[in-house]
Amino acid sequence: MVEFHAHPLPSLEVLAFGNLGWIYIIDEKTILKVPDTPADENFSKELDAYDIIERLDPCPNIAQSFLRVPEGIFMPRYEGGSLEQRLSAQQVRSKPGICGQVVQVIKHEPITLVERWISELSDAVAWLEALGYVHGDLAPRNLVLDRDDHLKLVDFEHLAEIGTVSDGNQCPYARVLGPEAGSQKGSYGVYSARTEQFAIGSIAYLVTRGYEPYENESFGPDHGPVVVERFQLRQFPALRDGNIDKIIRRCWWGEYVRVKELAQEAKLLIGARELPRATALDSRYCLARRNDCQRLVDQGLLRRG
Repeated sequence: MVEFHAHPLPSLEVLAFGNLGWIYIIDEKTILKVPDTPADENFSKELDAYDIIERLDPCPNIAQSFLRVPEGIFMPRYEGGSLEQRLSAQQVRSKPGICGQVVQVIKHEPITLVERWISELSDAVAWLEALGYVHGDLAPRNLVLDRDDHLKLVDFEHLAEIGTVSDGNQCPYARVLGPEAGSQKGSYGVYSARTEQFAIGSIAYLVTRGYEPYENESFGPDHGPVVVERFQLRQFPALRDGNIDKIIRRCWWGEYVRVKELAQEAKLLIGARELPRATALDSRYCLARRNDCQRLVDQGLLRRG
């Protein structure tokens, strides 16, 4: 349970509070991420991750930063909120909160938009893969939407090198390995195309159905452990024969040797081909925003009150 307490910059309007700390509104185009406490280890990891990510030309499907300093990260403001917020608002649950069974989805996203989202997500993860890294925390809460409903990958404190031991993630965005893994049974294994495509498959299931795998069913008070066990035994929800479900099936069974192969297949989906593609922010615009943010820092904006 998140403990809420006085935020460090009371002069600013709070947009959200998350795992990394506070998110403030600077203006209609800019937000500021600030750690809850100075020298926060996870916040430092995200700063280090952006040092890696932004050495190259930007990926249009990864959230860029305007300015990074030890005390905070200035970033674009994405008006569409998170994918988690978007889809949760379209669900009716058996009880308040996020733990109840989903009994109704009152609205489904257009299938072409869903196809573009799957392509954008796969492309972002494949871009990281080309650098030798995984995101390590792929989930709807870490995907945001801009004003044109383009999907952007955010929150990189779990960025990890391919081949390192996986810390796992909440089910269904990570799978505890089963008997097929031999000595690694019961663990999450190592970060690889397998771990990332599994999460992408579950996200693709979510955006096509409006709920997570098995979230429309109830297995009683042990619902969570039951779902974890089903995934471990590869007892996945039934899928259909369409192109998206074929991708989901391949993701869950780890059939893509590299995420790049998944991204190439996702690009063939109708929505990925026919809807407008995302573009990275203009470099001159980013420089102007960076200068504006630096002026705010110089004026003492990040001094804790």
